[in-house]
Amino acid sequence: MWGGLEVLCTRCSRRQAVYFRRHSGERLCLGCLYRSIVKEIKRAFSTVGSVGPGLRVGVLVSETLVLESALLLKVLGEVEERYSGLAIAVTCGDVSEKYLAVVRRYSKDVVPCPELGDSEIVCVRLPKGLDWLRLDLLAVPVTLDDLLECFLRSLVYEHEVRNVGTYAELQHLKVFAPLHRVPRVDLVAYAFLAGVLDEVSCTKVRRPPDAIGKLVTAISIKHPELLFRFLYGAFSREDLRTSVLGRGMGCSQVGSSPV
Repeated sequence: MWGGLEVLCTRCSRRQAVYFRRHSGERLCLGCLYRSIVKEIKRAFSTVGSVGPGLRVGVLVSETLVLESALLLKVLGEVEERYSGLAIAVTCGDVSEKYLAVVRRYSKDVVPCPELGDSEIVCVRLPKGLDWLRLDLLAVPVTLDDLLECFLRSLVYEHEVRNVGTYAELQHLKVFAPLHRVPRVDLVAYAFLAGVLDEVSCTKVRRPPDAIGKLVTAISIKHPELLFRFLYGAFSREDLRTSVLGRGMGCSQVGSSPV
């Protein structure tokens, strides 16, 4: 409802709009918001050249990316179920029993990460020793906000412009970030409207964001179109597909914005 009037969804023109997507000017119903997120995930799959039935996809689960991990696991599980695939939760670091209970609602297969390596994607360190899972892909739950935050952290703290890639290969395992074109505000809106936000909000109190985290959160909420200008202006398509596998900054560096 806007101003007491019922407004129909911009995309389907049938259901009531419940979310105003500021960066595109669209008013979306819950179904169309969900499908737009799924569309970006499928687009990421096709980009890494892995589409088709029966895929085994691991989802990196971390309490520093509470909402993103749970939602990506939920959506990927639903997508893979339609194609006879399997979404497996790969836990990263210490994960509380409360959060594990949430994770198990979306995946019956939950395996601990043996150990973290030095490789990373968007400032999130990647696990190693996953050969025994025989995964086709490993999905890292970082958003467009995280892409900008990682870029700014390297610029401010390391005084260099780093290649913030969204794709890498670890011992023949393809690793990608299927949500890297999705603003975090879209995920929060979907989680709230779908009743998922309350589930993850009570699992762990996240550390307060620093100045960079606050800046990126403010941009995402008030001027999300700037996130896309950054995406298309700072990186070429090849930059986004290629990740420099160097020393990781740690899972705690990205995703410090409050749920």
